[in-house]
Amino acid sequence: MAGLIEFNKNSIKQSISEVFDYYGYGSSAFDFIGSIGDVSASIGCRVFLIGGFVRDIIIRLAKTNHKAASLFKSAYNKPFDSHFLDLDIVVEGSAEKLARRIKENSNFKISYLNVHKKFGTVLIEFLINDMPLKADFASLRTEVYKKPGALPIVNTEKAMLENDIRRRDFTINTIALSINDDDFLDIKDYAFGLSDILNKKVKVLHERSFIDDSTRMFRIVRFEKRLGFKIECRTLKYMKSALDENVMDGISGKRITAELYLLLKENKPWIYFERLENLGILRGVYDKLEFSEESKVVFKRIYLYFKKNQADKTDKNVIADINIFYLAEILSCLKNGDFDSAIKRLNLGNRIKNRIKKIYLESEELSKSARGGLFKLKLKNSEIYTAFKGFDASSILFYLFKNSGKDGIDLNLKKMIVKYLDELMLIKPAVNGNDVKSVGICEGRLCGKILNEVMLLKIDGKLKSKDDELRYIMKKYSNGK
Repeated sequence: MAGLIEFNKNSIKQSISEVFDYYGYGSSAFDFIGSIGDVSASIGCRVFLIGGFVRDIIIRLAKTNHKAASLFKSAYNKPFDSHFLDLDIVVEGSAEKLARRIKENSNFKISYLNVHKKFGTVLIEFLINDMPLKADFASLRTEVYKKPGALPIVNTEKAMLENDIRRRDFTINTIALSINDDDFLDIKDYAFGLSDILNKKVKVLHERSFIDDSTRMFRIVRFEKRLGFKIECRTLKYMKSALDENVMDGISGKRITAELYLLLKENKPWIYFERLENLGILRGVYDKLEFSEESKVVFKRIYLYFKKNQADKTDKNVIADINIFYLAEILSCLKNGDFDSAIKRLNLGNRIKNRIKKIYLESEELSKSARGGLFKLKLKNSEIYTAFKGFDASSILFYLFKNSGKDGIDLNLKKMIVKYLDELMLIKPAVNGNDVKSVGICEGRLCGKILNEVMLLKIDGKLKSKDDELRYIMKKYSNGK
């Protein structure tokens, strides 16, 4: 397939320009790439775009090619899914020296620059049309992993592009694009990544890939599902062999959780966790973790609820981070000690642990109230408010996600929950403590009681304005004075 499609420089330039334009940088931002090449040449370095940006440009071009378009019609429509684009640039020479020269060049506007000497990398945030564009500059290197899961030992001495490519994760991320003047926009494909993209395969470069860095298991699932590709057969065998050797034990909980969060940010995250379950990766993290059919349903409810509320600009109900609900569902299969052990393994910390435990506890209390028939009754708005006000909003939502469609939650209860979360919990009296004191009531407990009473009347629509509220307080508690 690769031989049937020509990726000429004009089409590559046009595609990159269109992507920059789509993200608001303007098509003229393409010149920014050439400028980096010019600065690099001035200090005797060579530079190449590499990684995800190049991969997604290739996919974008394949989709517009009549010979390949039909193969990519089911692939992810927006491979460039970050809010802002990120570029990976490898430097044949010193990335730090190049970064210093770029910083000195008045043609570039830079808002941030950070050097990481140990790994020979520099992160620069450029401003193009006042929009941030991050670029990771890395000196070409070879890497050695002293033990599975450890961070690599980096050697940048005399490394060539071919050497650098061999240390990368998947062949589809190894394609480099020259931004040097003498071979500008030439494709450098030393690991047959172009062929694997066009054949929609995700493949590691060597059999020890998952042993060297087992977080690649999460990334390979992310690329497979996001791009609509398939993991290559031998790669699956290498993965299974690595899991059989318990290589995940060598990866810190912090790194694993970072990968899980990236998966949760994807479109339809349940398809990614379903794949983690099928491949045995979740059990590799903690042997009692599982992603069931019920979890899949709950994930869909969480996703659709937040997607709807994000689209609904009138929704004022801001409830915490969506990830807390996903985590609560992922961990809901665990009991007592296993829950605590999994929290520790993932390095989630006490704040998240206590929050999820509270969600579980209050969800169960809501279940008891539902089984007791409380929500079968026809309740006034103030009674709905009173029934739910003792519960954290996250707990109520999780109860809804877990129980929608079950006998324990009928349409009437769902309507009450939605009304409470979207309307009632947001209602506050117009008067405050100072207003109550201004009519001669100074006792703190009584003041709190009055404010709550006013709020319930307001919730039921009996008090419409601040004047109504003040008149009510004066009439009942100050004898109209």
